[in-house]
Amino acid sequence: MAFDKKLAEEGADWIAEMVSEDLGGFIPAELVDLVMEFEVRIRKERTDPEMDHQAMADALMPLIEQEGVPTQTGGVTRDLLVEILHWEDEFLSMAGQPRSVRAS
Repeated sequence: MAFDKKLAEEGADWIAEMVSEDLGGFIPAELVDLVMEFEVRIRKERTDPEMDHQAMADALMPLIEQEGVPTQTGGVTRDLLVEILHWEDEFLSMAGQPRSVRAS
């Protein structure tokens, strides 16, 4: 993802709001920001810019856990990460920077 920091912050806020509304709970923008940050690193390290959302969620979980984000019952799940990634696709498309991701 190659967009500027201000756009990334705006994206994290918007995505968090959309996911919160969609799932009926509170998702902090800081979580979305963390996902976006790690996602860039994972795509680069694995040289897989089109990694599907399920594989990305699987790769994100250990990094999220290492950051101390709760992942036990009631915490962050792979399904939540996939939801964030789908909303990120929406945001990137609206921002004129759509990305290509393999279907899961």
